Amino acid sequence: MAKRPALPLSARLRAQVATALVERIEQLGMTQKDTAALLGIAQPQVSNLKNGRTAGFSLDRLIDLAGRAGLSVRLTLARPYRT
Repeated sequence: MAKRPALPLSARLRAQVATALVERIEQLGMTQKDTAALLGIAQPQVSNLKNGRTAGFSLDRLIDLAGRAGLSVRLTLARPYRT
C-alpha cells in the first residue's frame, strides 16, 4: 500500500489555526450569525470553517480571524533535530 504524501507545512499550519479557531467559536457559544459579525465574514464562511472546509481561507486570513476571536498566534521555527 502506497504511503500518502505529507501535507505541505503551510496546509498543516492552516489546519491547526482553523481547528483552534473553531474550538474558540464553540467556546464563545455564539450563533453563526453573531460569529460572522465578530469575525467580519459571511455566515456561510463560518459554516464552512465549522465543517472543516478551509480551502477558501489563506493562512494569513485564518490568523486574522483568530485574532478577531481573541486568540493569539505564535509561530516557532526550529532547526531540525540531528543525531
